Amino acid sequence: MKYEIVYFDLDHTLLDFPKSERYALFEVLKSLNVEPKEEFIEIYVPINEKWWKLFSEGKYPKEVIIVERFKEFFKEAGINKDVDFQKISNLYLEKLSKAGFFFDGAEEFLFKLREMGQRMAAITNGVEKVQQGRSKILKLDRFFEFVLTSEKAGKPKPDPIIFYKAAEISGVPIEKSIYIGDNPDSDYLGAKNAGMDFILYDPEDIHQDLQCKRVRNYEEILRELL
Repeated sequence: MKYEIVYFDLDHTLLDFPKSERYALFEVLKSLNVEPKEEFIEIYVPINEKWWKLFSEGKYPKEVIIVERFKEFFKEAGINKDVDFQKISNLYLEKLSKAGFFFDGAEEFLFKLREMGQRMAAITNGVEKVQQGRSKILKLDRFFEFVLTSEKAGKPKPDPIIFYKAAEISGVPIEKSIYIGDNPDSDYLGAKNAGMDFILYDPEDIHQDLQCKRVRNYEEILRELL
């Protein structure tokens, strides 16, 4: 193998976050006696993505974005309920932490790497409680030595600190490591800022202008690592 350790992003790279997100949001709506509709997902997803981008840019702390996204969503969706948005956020995170799903082929891919003796870990901006809960459900400790969240590291991607912290934990120098993720703004820039090799997981082939290694499936990732 080319690298002593491979770090992975989780959501949208190995894990089907849209599936988890849909489940958790619909559970929240059911708790309020609001009928779940697909149009609510279409409203919520871009709002959520906007707030997470603001988080990765360091403009708002996580404690703010996980609440404000729901205030904006309820307003845009026309859900007129007198609710405690902090409680809504907590319920959503609780439901999300219990909803973990691999993308098709991801688990088998990780098994292959494990059988080859490849060391692996995860680096994620996701909420600590959520990522640890889903990690337990999916038994990610079968593959990863650790899952490092931005909460533990103190800074989110693309800040290089989270990558330096991962290197400190693993004991593997940056130059002997690689990071694999789907997001140009947080994953690619984070690895670049840290001086770590990077592969963009781009199954829809939408980031053709990005000057880095890009792959569309797990077989292509495996070839890049051998």
